[in-house]
Amino acid sequence: RPYTGAGPQGLYLAQDKGLAKKLFQFYNIRTPYFATCYQGKLDHSQEISFPLIVKPEAEDGSLGIDQGSVVGSVKELMERIHYVQEEFNSPALIEEYIEGREIYAGILGNQNPEVLPLVELDLSRLPEGMPKVAGMEVKWEKDSEAYKLTKSAPVEGMDEETQELLSSTALTTYRILKLRDYGRIDMRLTDKGKVYVIEANPNPWLSSNSEFFMAAKKSGRSYADMIAEIIEFARTDRRKRDKLHMA
Repeated sequence: RPYTGAGPQGLYLAQDKGLAKKLFQFYNIRTPYFATCYQGKLDHSQEISFPLIVKPEAEDGSLGIDQGSVVGSVKELMERIHYVQEEFNSPALIEEYIEGREIYAGILGNQNPEVLPLVELDLSRLPEGMPKVAGMEVKWEKDSEAYKLTKSAPVEGMDEETQELLSSTALTTYRILKLRDYGRIDMRLTDKGKVYVIEANPNPWLSSNSEFFMAAKKSGRSYADMIAEIIEFARTDRRKRDKLHMA
């Protein structure tokens, strides 16, 4: 039966964040240097330096990410690796922490995917000393100060060259990971104009207050338009694959 969003291949590539990052590096997509560790075994490691951010390798929705995820010492690093392994039974993904703006690029389509207007999660008003990351406090804990002080909105006032760099990087990432119908690429933009891909979301949140719909709305689509388009992409893609199998 037809279904919307990424297929098994895209889900596998995108949700194994360590594997996805290796693909980014192969295709010269800038991503933070990283290491992966599980039960005392270092599965992969580059030359990384503090500060670092530690997260589960295969979770999404900011699970396992909070203000304690950013570490600045070996002791904090070891404690956080232990927390990730105990709480999620998952390898720990250890990345260099990239200071910069949190930019999301929603993408619609298959054969000729369209990058929607960029959306920024503004973390600049977080309390002093709190790491500027989109953790559980920011994303889901509605009573927290961090939640109340952050908001997402379409990017305004950014120069065209930087917008094009972000959009083209997101589109390349979407194709590399074989995503389809719709997806969202999360990036960091440094004050020197460098773009880092943090991760790809093959089936991002689609509610009426999601960043994805903010982008679709900015492009001129209604909520019904957006959903109908995603469904049509899935139906069309399925018909094409069925024809190939019958040929």
